[in-house]
Amino acid sequence: MLWFKSSIEGAGLARFGWKLVLTVMIAAASIIGFFIGEIFGVPVLGLFVAIGFLAFEMETVALVAKTRRRELAKLWPEVIDSVNSAISSGMSLVDAVDELALQGPQRLQVHFGVLSRKLDSGWAFSDAIDDFKMNLGEIHADRLCEVMRLVSDAGSDSLAVTLRRQSINLRRDIALESQIEAQQGWVSGTAKIAVAAPWIVVALLSTRPENAFVYNSSAGALVLLIGFLVSIFAYRLVQIMGTLPERPRVLAK
Repeated sequence: MLWFKSSIEGAGLARFGWKLVLTVMIAAASIIGFFIGEIFGVPVLGLFVAIGFLAFEMETVALVAKTRRRELAKLWPEVIDSVNSAISSGMSLVDAVDELALQGPQRLQVHFGVLSRKLDSGWAFSDAIDDFKMNLGEIHADRLCEVMRLVSDAGSDSLAVTLRRQSINLRRDIALESQIEAQQGWVSGTAKIAVAAPWIVVALLSTRPENAFVYNSSAGALVLLIGFLVSIFAYRLVQIMGTLPERPRVLAK
């Protein structure tokens, strides 16, 4: 469940906990599947719809996390430059965090504000950084936090050079990823339409009693099962081949 937990953090839902979010998602999928089975009179169809809806929910969370991370990534060069300027001018890391809470990127001010208050209230720097990383759930935040942790623990005369190099690499990565995602984004959308279309047809056919009777038979259930497995396989294949793989958060706690 590491992938799901990372997606929950990336989507900004870490405060609810991944277990609670997963429970709500399963409950919603079960309710949808039950009503579909009752409406069309095909329990097997309801089961597959429930499983498909749960997968859709997970895909939605992953998409929200990906979008949020992409938007946050664009803000980190400014954050890194601000920390670099603060350190170069003789300020401490805590003072740099306070400065970002007041004058940093607007979307990140609340997060740096929480970090600043925790440090002022006596939290250990390492614990506060871990909580900060969890709430943001973003790979570039992980990297900056680990640099700040090393400086806090041992100090570093080369911090300015490290931050400047990190800022340059981050801007280059953002530009490259934007170009690739713009070219590949249509592939995923097409795959979702192709997977959903046959099941819409099945649902429409199930409105006729004779078709519902066939789908409720063992042979009909087997046909639906095979179609469901083929749909999952085809969708995953298109995702693997047509979607830019997300880099793992190796520095996440």
